[in-house]
This record gives sequence, structure tokens and C-alpha cells, in this order.
Amino acid sequence: MSHIEYSSSCFLELPYSSRQLIVVTDDVIVEAAKQEERKAVQVRQDGLDWKKITEAIVFDVIPLPLGRTIAEVTREAIKAWGRARDNGLLVLPVGSTTAKLLSFPPGHPRDGVLYIGHPALPNVYYTLADFHRVTFEHKFCEAINLLMSLGATSIRVEHVNGWSRDFSSRISVPLGEAESNVSAEASSSSNSGSRLLFEARLSGTVTPSIPDDLVWYEHEPTWQSIAKGRINYGLQDFSLSVSYEDDFGVNAGLKVAISKTGLEVGGKFEDHESTVWRLEGQFKGIVN
Repeated sequence: MSHIEYSSSCFLELPYSSRQLIVVTDDVIVEAAKQEERKAVQVRQDGLDWKKITEAIVFDVIPLPLGRTIAEVTREAIKAWGRARDNGLLVLPVGSTTAKLLSFPPGHPRDGVLYIGHPALPNVYYTLADFHRVTFEHKFCEAINLLMSLGATSIRVEHVNGWSRDFSSRISVPLGEAESNVSAEASSSSNSGSRLLFEARLSGTVTPSIPDDLVWYEHEPTWQSIAKGRINYGLQDFSLSVSYEDDFGVNAGLKVAISKTGLEVGGKFEDHESTVWRLEGQFKGIVN
């Protein structure tokens, strides 16, 4: 199967590597791209000339009656996609029909913007600029939701390494931000790498449960052990880590490569930083 040969119904079943990077455009343009690729494959076996493929799409498919300004924006977006492909970037063009099956940030999708797929949620896409912030935020919030469902009465979040207080102030979490003076002792010893970021007190629940919508949980043995200990054995205290060490190929190198194509990254790029935050606290006692 060629890289862009897919149907809307099977898009979400593609391997992550095949649909990780996408641009969104009109259905007609995506179909034209598929047709031009088929023609190119038939006459050339030593690699595809994506510049010629995109030129054919730009001049033969996009009509001026579409509106001169809109047509020009679309042309430039298609040319940028072609440059990305010529540079070896596996950027998949997605039509507007398929895009309706996907979740994008508010105000998106837009022509000429590169989107990155969430590594654990097939239908969720972020801009390149925000990918690491929102992906880490999602994993962190899942850990918090798990602990709350298990009956946590107190949660303390400490920075171990990587992103710390400045980053934590830019993510949305269901916890209160720690007072800056609380971490004075930790701050005085920077080598310790530990700083209080968030803390919360809750009433807790005596009927612990595991939420149904978890996607990171199955890959985290420690989280599973804590859940088992709480539900089956009445675990009272917990300590777990939220680690974010894989950049999923989304890094400064990709940002530089994309900037050379003309595709937009969607804002100021937040590069990956290997990060570990520790969550500690207590659970409410279970009444037998």
C-alpha cells in the first residue's frame, strides 16, 4: 500500500508511524494526490518526485473559482507538503471528511499546519508546537484521576527531573498549585532535584475503582500495583511516578526540518525534556 493510499473508514487503523504526521486539506486534493502518486509509481521505480506530484495537483486540481486568496493558501500548503515528502518526512494528507473523525485544538484544523497524533489516542491530534506539553499533561492528569478514583485524601506532586515549576504553571490540572515557599528547602539544594509543584486534599472515597477511560495505565506496572494494593488489600499510602522520557520522534530536529518546508508548527515549539514527577499521598480508609 502506498503511503497515502487509505480510506476514511480505516484511517484510525493505520500504524501510528504512518499517521503520526498529518496535514488537513480538501477531499478533492487528497484524492488527486493519491491519483498522481499512482501515476508516478507506474513510471518511476527509483523514488518519487514529490515536487512534480504536487505541481500537478496545484495546477490541475485547485480551481481559481475557489477564490484567489483561498486557492493561493491551499496551493502553498500543498507545495509545503510536497517539500516535506521530498525531504523524507512521512506527512500524510488527510481530507476534510476524515478530519471530522479526529479531534483538534480549538480553531483547527487549518491549511498548512502540521499536526502530530497522540501516541495513545488514535483520534486526537495536536500542533507540533504544543505536542509535548499537552501529551505530558494528559498522562499526568490520568495519574491524578486514577488516584482520586482509588480514594486519595491527599496528593503531593514533586519534581524529580526535567520540566519543573515554570512548566507546571502552564498545564491544566485538577490540583492546587503549591506555594513557592513550601519548596524552599528543596530549592536550596538544587542537586536534590526535588521540588513541590502541586498539592491537594480530598474527602476520598471508601469504594475505590479504576476509571474506564485510561490509556497510559496498561503500560505502567507501578500504577497497576498501586491500584491492586488499594482495591484488594486496603493500601493506605502511595508513591508513584509519572515519567515522560520518549520524545516520539517529535524534537528540535523535526521542528527544523518542518520549518524548511513552509508548513506551520502552530506556535512556539516546546521541545521534549525527559521528565519525572513523583506523586505521593494517602488513601481514605476502607470500611469492611
